[in-house]
Order: sequence, then C-alpha cells, then structure tokens
Amino acid sequence: MVLELHKPRPIWVIMFSTHHTDIGLLYMITSIAFLFLGGTLALAIRAELFFPGAQIIADSMTFNRMFTVHGTTLIFLFILPFAAGVGNYLVPIMVRYKDMAYPKLNAIAFWMIPPAAALVWLGFADFTWYAYPPYSVISAPAPAADMWIFGLKILGVSSVLGAINFIVTILKCKHPDLPLSKLPLFVWSIFTSSLIILVAIPTFAAALLMLLTDRLGVSGFFNPAVGGDPIAYQHLFWFTFHPEVYVLVIPAIGMMYEIIPRFSRKPIFSHSSGVIAFVLLAIVSFASWAHHMYATGMTFTVKTVFMIGTLAAVPASAMHVFNFLATMWGGRIKFTAPMKWSVGGIALFFAAGAGGVVNSAMPLDFITHDTYWVVGHFHLFVMGTIAFGSIAFFYYLFPYITGRMYNEKLADIHFYLSFVGAVMVFFTQHVLGLYGMPRRVFDYPAIPEWIVMNQIATVGAMIMGASMAIFLYNMIYSSAKGKPANMDDPWGLGGKYYYPYQRKNPRH
Repeated sequence: MVLELHKPRPIWVIMFSTHHTDIGLLYMITSIAFLFLGGTLALAIRAELFFPGAQIIADSMTFNRMFTVHGTTLIFLFILPFAAGVGNYLVPIMVRYKDMAYPKLNAIAFWMIPPAAALVWLGFADFTWYAYPPYSVISAPAPAADMWIFGLKILGVSSVLGAINFIVTILKCKHPDLPLSKLPLFVWSIFTSSLIILVAIPTFAAALLMLLTDRLGVSGFFNPAVGGDPIAYQHLFWFTFHPEVYVLVIPAIGMMYEIIPRFSRKPIFSHSSGVIAFVLLAIVSFASWAHHMYATGMTFTVKTVFMIGTLAAVPASAMHVFNFLATMWGGRIKFTAPMKWSVGGIALFFAAGAGGVVNSAMPLDFITHDTYWVVGHFHLFVMGTIAFGSIAFFYYLFPYITGRMYNEKLADIHFYLSFVGAVMVFFTQHVLGLYGMPRRVFDYPAIPEWIVMNQIATVGAMIMGASMAIFLYNMIYSSAKGKPANMDDPWGLGGKYYYPYQRKNPRH
C-alpha cells in the first residue's frame, strides 16, 4: 500500500518542536551538514599532502587549525549528534512510549550544539583536537583556544543531558509488557553508550576546566614551568576518549543490528550474545585508555595491564561480527543500499580491529606510535565502520522520514566509490606508517615511497568526496521528487522480520 504523502510542515514548526521525531530530524540534518564541512577540511588537508612542501595551505599554523577543526567537527558534531538523532527518532517507538522522558530537556540538549559549533569554527584553534599541554597551556593563541574549550564544554553538557534522557526513557518509560532483555539491540546500543558517556565525559569536563584555569594563570595542573604534569592531562583525556571511541562505534553497530536481519530476511542469530557483547564493550572500554600512552614512561607492569585490557575488547567485538555473519548465512539477502553499506562497514570494522590488535602490543606499538598507521587505524573505525553504518541507516530511514524513495542507482555509485576510496586512503596510511611517516605534519621529506603513498591516499580521498556529492544530490532531489514509497515495506522485503518505524499517525 502506498500511503498518501503529507504536505511538509514549515521548518520553523520542526525547529520549535519538542517531539522526539522532530528533535531526531534536527540532530540528523545538522550532523550531516557537519559531515560535509568536516569532510571539506579533510580534502584540503589531503590535497596539501599530495606533494612535499606548501601547496594550497599557507603555513603550518593554518594547517594545524584546519586539522583541529576537522577532527573536532567529525567526532563531536557529526558522529555523536547523528547517533543521538537516530536514538531520538527510534528509541521511544521501540520502547513503546509517546516521547522521550524529558522532551524539553531533549530540545535543550540539541540547541546547545549550534553555539558550541560556532565557538569551535569561529575560534579555529591550532592545537589539534587533543589539546595536549604544555603547548595548549603556554603557547596556544587566545581567544581561539579558549573558544574551543568553551565549545567542548557545552558539547559535553549536551551529551550528558542526552544520555540521562535516553537512560530514563529506556528504564522508566518502556512498556510494562516489554522486558529489558527483549528490547531491540539498537536500544541496547544507545543504552550502553549512554552509560559510558555518564562515566567518561565528566572526567574530560574536569580536564578542560583545569586546562582553562592553567591558561588563565590561576593554576598549574599541567604547566611544567610551575610544577604541573602534562602527562596527567593525557590520562584524563584518554580516560574519556578511549571509552568515547566505543560511544561512537556502539550505536553504529546497533544500527547494523536493525538492518542486517531485515535485509537477510531472518531473525538475528543471537539476541542475547549481542546484549552481552554491548555490556562487555562498555566495561572494557575503561580498561584500556593508557595504551595510547606506552611512550610516556609507564612501567612495564602498567603497560601489560592496559595491553590485556585492550585485548579484552577483541572477543566482544568478534561476537558482533560473528552475529552479523551468522544472521546473513543462509538468508535471502537483498543487497539494496542499506545492506551494502552495512556489509562494507562490517568488512572495514574487521580490518580496523586487526590494526587495533597491533596497536595494543607493546613492541609493535612503539614502531607505529604517532605514525600514519594510527591515522589509518582510527579512520577505518570512524569512516569505515561508524560513517558506513550511519549512512546505511540514513538510507534505511529515508523512506520513513520523507515518504519517498531515494535513487538506488545513485546510492550504489555512492557506496562503491566510497568503499574504494576508503580502502585507498586508510589502507595506504597503514603502510605509510610502517614506512615511518609521522602523523599531524604539514610537510614531509621528498622520500619517493612517501610521495607515492600520499598521492594514492589523496586520490582516494577525492573519490570519497565525489561520492558524498552524489549522496547529497540524491538525498535532496529524492526528498522532493523521489518515487512515493510503500510505507509498509519500501524495499519489498516482506516477512515477519520486517516492520516499519512509524506510528499509526505519522508526523512526517
């Protein structure tokens, strides 16, 4: 049955709404906009590295500023808000409640993002998104550094408010007939990532406050000139941001858990193992932060503890991969865009995890530390797994949000170009790291192998950029002129394992 399309509501009605679907839309649209902004900076950085020497960026300071805003944007303004948006849109529906537990607080959490983003972008700080002391304390120019700190503080408060709302909605507002053990795995992914946020983000909030007071000259926590310890900042930073990696990746895995059974036309192989794997990842995420700090002079015993803690994440991650593959095995798979992006994300997730095992081993980590190997590993997670899963789910939700279908051929081109581009960029960066090229550098020696591999990576990045332009055109055109979707079953999957994400009286 093709439902009659409703006349779109004025944008100001959505902007001032507190309904969870409207807030979810605002989150998703805003995050996609920042994906393109952050991606544009990435293309400029890659273009600069096509040859040694200055090409299109004037100097190293400008390069560092672009690098800082690129990383901050894609992590804090794309990945986190997109997951929050999908969670807002679906969690109340999945727990069978009318809205989020605190609708007004939900709207406040979203509207904290634009001013925070403005501070980050207008400031254009130059100390990378790590903001490591002592440079960030002593030398980073004001007011750019201070604007970045305030922007991150606001984003942290927004994340904590959103996490509280999700946890209360899931635990207190779910339907009485719906036991916690039977909640969809996507809900479990939002629940576990929200718990991690509540534990991890306050630590970084404290670090930022200490960093700010150091910069104002009223404290000396991280300033070695007055007896402070810059390494203490790294502990606080990574205690937040290694768990934060799981905050980024767990919702993307949850999105895949919604897509893969539907398009395999089979139930998930093991719901309970998915729940257990999410809980295990949430726990072990706090047992591995110092593997980023092997080169800081920790004792062998401490390094060994964190190496074991890091490796403990491997079985939990493998449980998800096995669950996906076992679900697809023997299924009647329909490879439309959401399924292709999900399968591509699984493949790159496996590759990224293999690189992470190398980083966790002390002898190998000393070889790859602060090289492009780490860049390739991290970006395989961020772009290869998280972005692929997020884009898959955006295609998946598109008919339900707009009432229209996207162009499947353009979606296929988008996927194949993105996958090829991702392999060209991030696999090459792994090899570039083994050849010894340090990360976060504006210029590099004219070593033939470095030049060739940087050029391969840059071409791959341009391919990905072209694919995202196709994606943007497809979404804008299809939302206005696309074929009306069969809202009961947009992809013609049929079967009892498929259900629409809409209420009886859809608002969109």
